[in-house]
Amino acid sequence: MYGINKNVFERLLTYFEGDKEIQKVILFGSRAKNTARYNSDIDLCLDYTGNKKGKIMDDIDEIVGIYSCDVLFFDSLNEEIKRQIMRDGKVIYAKPLS
Repeated sequence: MYGINKNVFERLLTYFEGDKEIQKVILFGSRAKNTARYNSDIDLCLDYTGNKKGKIMDDIDEIVGIYSCDVLFFDSLNEEIKRQIMRDGKVIYAKPLS
């Protein structure tokens, strides 16, 4: 999926589903555009309502293992970057509506 090992991708989704404060995850960059090379990093933008961003980043780094991963948080971005990610990115996880 998006050039990411299936096991790694599924572990990420399971992690996102298990955190009540992760509302949405958007994959962006070369992997979302299907232009990634084998050594391209994984760019993720999280809509996260919690206060443990450091732990989230550490957990994701542990899950992705050999991949390099950049994690951004939607609430920390300027409006132009938000628009670009929303326009070009792929939503890979969204919390179901209750």
